[in-house]
Amino acid sequence: MVVKNNGKRFVFILLVVTLIALMMGNVCAEDVNGTNVDTLTPTKSINVEVNYEYANDNNNVIPDFYIYSGEDKIEYNKELVSSNRFVLTFKDNSSNGYNITALTAGYISQSQIISDSITFNLKASDAYKLGRDVTADADRLLDFKTADDILVVTTAGVTKLNGKSTEDALEAILNYGTKIKYSNVLMLRDTAVNPIDFAFIVKRGNELKAVIYENGSRSYSYLGTISENMTREQWNNYIRSIHGQNAWSFASLANGWVAGVSREVLQEAAFHGHICEGTLGGYSIVKALIKYYPPVQETLTGGGSPADVTSYKVLGVPGGSDDDAVLFFLDATIGKTSYVGIDTTATGATENMLGFIRWDAKSLSGDLIIMSFDSKKIKADFKAETGINADAGSLEELKYCTWWINKINKNPEELATFLYEFTNLTEEQYYYLMGTAKSVVHGNVSIAPVESHGLDLKYILSLNLPKATRTVPSGESGSLSDEEMKNIGFEAYNKASAIFKDELNINLGKDNVDLGIFTSAGYVYLNGKETVAVRDGLYEIAGATLYSKNLLQYHQALWKPLWFTFILRNPNSDVLYSVYLRYNPDGTWFVGELNGSNVVDIGIETLNSSAKVKAIQKTFMPDKNWNNIQSIANAWKSNPNFDQIMAFLYHNHVCPGVQPGFFITDYIQQNHPLGENESYNYIASSTYCKDDSLTYLLGVSPGMGTYFVQKLPNSDVTSTYVDGATDEGALVIWDNNLNIGRVVIVSFKWPTIDTSMYATSEAKRAAQIQAFIDLYKGINNPNVLENFVVKTSEEKWITAEQFNLLKSGSGELNTMDYIKSLDGSVTKEDLLKQLEKNNNSNTNTNTNTNTNSNSNSNVNENSHSSASSAGVSNNRNMPQSSNSNVGDSNNALDPNSADLSSDDGKSYEVSKKSPAKSINPDYMPYVVIVILIVGILVGVGYMKHRK
Repeated sequence: MVVKNNGKRFVFILLVVTLIALMMGNVCAEDVNGTNVDTLTPTKSINVEVNYEYANDNNNVIPDFYIYSGEDKIEYNKELVSSNRFVLTFKDNSSNGYNITALTAGYISQSQIISDSITFNLKASDAYKLGRDVTADADRLLDFKTADDILVVTTAGVTKLNGKSTEDALEAILNYGTKIKYSNVLMLRDTAVNPIDFAFIVKRGNELKAVIYENGSRSYSYLGTISENMTREQWNNYIRSIHGQNAWSFASLANGWVAGVSREVLQEAAFHGHICEGTLGGYSIVKALIKYYPPVQETLTGGGSPADVTSYKVLGVPGGSDDDAVLFFLDATIGKTSYVGIDTTATGATENMLGFIRWDAKSLSGDLIIMSFDSKKIKADFKAETGINADAGSLEELKYCTWWINKINKNPEELATFLYEFTNLTEEQYYYLMGTAKSVVHGNVSIAPVESHGLDLKYILSLNLPKATRTVPSGESGSLSDEEMKNIGFEAYNKASAIFKDELNINLGKDNVDLGIFTSAGYVYLNGKETVAVRDGLYEIAGATLYSKNLLQYHQALWKPLWFTFILRNPNSDVLYSVYLRYNPDGTWFVGELNGSNVVDIGIETLNSSAKVKAIQKTFMPDKNWNNIQSIANAWKSNPNFDQIMAFLYHNHVCPGVQPGFFITDYIQQNHPLGENESYNYIASSTYCKDDSLTYLLGVSPGMGTYFVQKLPNSDVTSTYVDGATDEGALVIWDNNLNIGRVVIVSFKWPTIDTSMYATSEAKRAAQIQAFIDLYKGINNPNVLENFVVKTSEEKWITAEQFNLLKSGSGELNTMDYIKSLDGSVTKEDLLKQLEKNNNSNTNTNTNTNTNSNSNSNVNENSHSSASSAGVSNNRNMPQSSNSNVGDSNNALDPNSADLSSDDGKSYEVSKKSPAKSINPDYMPYVVIVILIVGILVGVGYMKHRK
């Protein structure tokens, strides 16, 4: 602008307007970073324009800024002038000049020296570009604006692109500005080394249409129907077009969504990998369990929610999806030492059988409830009602899952079965089942260290325990609609905003990078109704998302209270200003208070005061969740990596114990990478918090039949390979095609971290956590005196029979000792020769095999069984195809009879008993053709992209 002769008049008018604004205590619409500028100190105002690489983000996203003078962070007011233009005003009391940085989730931050007018042209990260481009392409193909609703399922998040995690891709999907709801974006749990896939599904009536992008490609693999009402030809085309492992994941989640399954079940299914009868059966079992054997709680006193007197411990048989479901909904995870799971089928247990110990640590006694779902009977009921055989193939199973969903939406516990209901379980019996790593002494009772025995049905029935008494269920009224749930999110934000304004004169603003919203919403139930929609409200009003690491959803059990903590951090300070709220079932609010203030610092200086910590837990955060909240909050302040945050949230707190899982996972993926047809399996022998981060990041779990837990005494896991280390467990890398594998013992030695500068255990723990976060990010931390050590030893080749022994802990078998006893001179070639010899022997003695089968059967066994009894592949072994249109695929099998489904990957759990279905001899020529074609393509080589 040229002022010319009117320059003095312009300056005078500008000064007058500025002075009037300051005298009136001008408060901008978006004051997000500090107190209002006072009238006594000279002020500086700058005009800032922010242009995004994707232009319509100018209207959807509000940037945040950091202003520094030297190393001092400057507080400022931010006034929104237009969609992407702002006026920033701050106290001008520094002679060192100022730097300004523009920050937005998904974009690369930029910094400039401050002048009167500044323009930022922000570039998107690679992951953001990928997410944005595939979303725009999906919109072009599916026409989002005409859809009734939209679902997105993706492996983006923990997966990596160019060495970085890909949560920005999910941020891009939400920023695209469509009808995609926050709660309708599902992040499939995956590993850092797996490809990035996206499925966009639109609903029009009951019809579903999908477009799917695989392996980080912007060109789609599939475009067409994904509805359970598709024909078999359409189903086979769909399966043939999806080259990776997620075909069943996308189809089952999409059809579960349109069938109206609980969104908390969808969330668990995304963690597990798909919807199936095990997922739904596990949910049914949990709902029945807490209806008739609910947690025993303390009498409500003071302002807090009642604490649980009892805790649930789970005894499982890995391999059925129900194990993952119950761990998820009860928050009874392996890392909390709440789950023991080995193959105890030899004792009479079955794969879909679960034992629950409702343990009272005060009375040292418990109830033991054994439940299941009768798959055979339920499938017979389904066939009787619909005329459809659920075992016929994956297309039929989609309809079977919808039938399940309709049943459990009306009466969740209808399909669960109580097999045994016992009480008066003693402490000795409890530890025999759950195991104890060290001696337990209570009064005159002394229990020596003992390995866990899990769901040993023979032992349990031999105890002759008396029958337990069910609790008379209380009525639940889920009267709140989704809109009312969203309004709870709005109201929570508005209450917190008012408190910060009143006490600190700070306006929170939207898309504030230093505002963290921590909540149990989406996991807990309110009057029997899910609370997922509360997150939608928080997203809409605050712009906060999980993917921007500003809306952190804590894994909680279903019956826990609905709470919120709003936290403001300052990059240059250890202070964490927090406001704590709880929404009560009667519609009232609890607001945390300490010494007359509703804003409390929960940073490390507070942690270093035992008296203040005690007071906070009494009146400010009285819901027994103080450690959960403050530990993740203090870790969040340091901007940990996204994969760490996800593991923290799944574990529901941060502690030094969860950290080894990150380093062990990295070590395994770097030093024992998967080849084609290989999968990871883990047998835990020393169980503590790290097992939750291992579960989340390594892509293994009990429900997938790839995580087994046999807790051993400490004396049995003292490492002989690394001085001062522990043998944490055994890693088995299994080849599903060859039916052999290799096993190694995993050892971990803790680092030495100096925490002597702090007085309390809470502060010392926070310092340790900070050191671990720095180690994981490759940042030097002066408090680390000696680094950690991860090592694998005793690599041995094993057969399926030996692997089954490891999984079962047969008798008193000690996994560590058994591995050490194996012959290390046996080579892979030795095992293959032995298998060939055995196969030839079997062929000579079984010449009259009956190969008749139903022509409508699934070629790859049932859709939740692996071709091998030993493991499932997490690796993609199907060749990529240049064909993007489903109609271009050659139909090697009769599309009207055979039901194709993917036989590799996390879509299917391991079944230890499912017999292989025979192939109809009429199809054999076609099968041979398929095998030859696949063999040729595989021979050319399929390169798994390591991100």
